[in-house]
Amino acid sequence: MTKVLRTLATAVAAPAIVGVALAASAAADPLLLNGTYGSADGDPYNVLTFVTGCGAAGCAGTVTSNQGWSTPTTFSGGRWIFTVSKPGGLTCDDGHYEPAVISMSVDPATLAGVVSSDSNFGCAGGIVTQSPFQLQKVG
Repeated sequence: MTKVLRTLATAVAAPAIVGVALAASAAADPLLLNGTYGSADGDPYNVLTFVTGCGAAGCAGTVTSNQGWSTPTTFSGGRWIFTVSKPGGLTCDDGHYEPAVISMSVDPATLAGVVSSDSNFGCAGGIVTQSPFQLQKVG
């Protein structure tokens, strides 16, 4: 009878332990991306500084570039995502102006990123391209 009770106790406790372990990992904050990062190829003209954190409203932060811009970033789908709107865009065929907009996302675990941009900025007829990049921590 004692062996049956021990087996029953183990069978009941095991799912509870697994449930607690899964809940802890699911509730864990995403990897923060804090510090200064440059491209893995050593390009000194593209240095990004990230300041990120998580709170009750989600995870967010700021990305600042050595090129003079700063923009908000948010964590979504396992990646830090941000958009940069730069002057020097384009006047579309219909006469309205579209700035140069570049979207980027970075995986905080691997530091692999993707940059997306529209060849025609926001004007009709553009082609959206995506290019991978790799960051490395420099500070």
